Amino acid sequence: MPLTVPPPATPPAEIQPARPSPAELENRLLDAYDWGQPLPPEAPKGPTAAAHRWLGAAATFDPRGNLPANPFATGPGRREAEAFRRLLTAPKDQISGALKALPIRASGTALGLWRWGQLQVRTGTFDAALRRIWEDRLLAAGPALTRGYALRHALCWALAEQDEARFAAVRSRTNQDAEDTLKGFQRLFGLLGGPSPVLRLWTLPELDYRDSPLDQFGATRAWIRPAEDGPLPEIPAGTAWIIPSTTGTLDERDASLSAPLLAEGRLLAARLRSTGRSALFAPSRPAFERLGLVWFPILIELDGKGAIRSIRMGDAAPDRP
Repeated sequence: MPLTVPPPATPPAEIQPARPSPAELENRLLDAYDWGQPLPPEAPKGPTAAAHRWLGAAATFDPRGNLPANPFATGPGRREAEAFRRLLTAPKDQISGALKALPIRASGTALGLWRWGQLQVRTGTFDAALRRIWEDRLLAAGPALTRGYALRHALCWALAEQDEARFAAVRSRTNQDAEDTLKGFQRLFGLLGGPSPVLRLWTLPELDYRDSPLDQFGATRAWIRPAEDGPLPEIPAGTAWIIPSTTGTLDERDASLSAPLLAEGRLLAARLRSTGRSALFAPSRPAFERLGLVWFPILIELDGKGAIRSIRMGDAAPDRP
């Protein structure tokens, strides 16, 4: 009987990965923006494509004068984008009304408003009243990312201005997810006018530790910011520079540095020694988090008796000490 050779089996169809949803693509873009990474090239097709392009334009336009391109052909999206574009060129006496009237349905509008308003605050274009209107609009609408940015900004400024009424007003707009953040700011408000807390810091370049309040370091101001690459910043007289560790893994009760932290401290010590400078090394992140000091830079000013006069943190801190 002749041997019958069966026909080759038909290979199974290749399983194609599911195409990300428009919401997933939006979240990927927002995550990339938040981490300072290149924006992903994927984009949705169909009716959500214009909204995604608007979000990309909002993430990349130059808020110092460049207008983001309006990708909407017609409808509410186009009207919203045009309203935002008009806001960017509005005279200062019209900004308040334009902010209040601006519709914020698209995530791109919220992100663009955050980036543009942030610049207005930094350059002093916004006074306190305009800044609060801008913060409140962002707290009320937009994706979780920009609402979180606005919450941080509003709380940092309420602390810097020692405005407990503003803190209470912002708190009333938040949900349970923000409770840990709010408790941190409550602790910082509680420090104002009182003695500096005792912190365990290592001196640089010596790398000796001291448990001491801030006023015992021979300064009336403390500037807390990581040491970036490049030339060391100029620190004014009377200001103690506290350099947080890049990892901050040390338990605040430990009296010796682990090998990675010791290596980090020695590198900082060498940089400072080469320029005849001194600073303080903070290897314990939990010690700062316990106080609510979580966003750098931070400028703490003391009065003549060593009590904390002001705390300017994060968005409300100056770029330089």
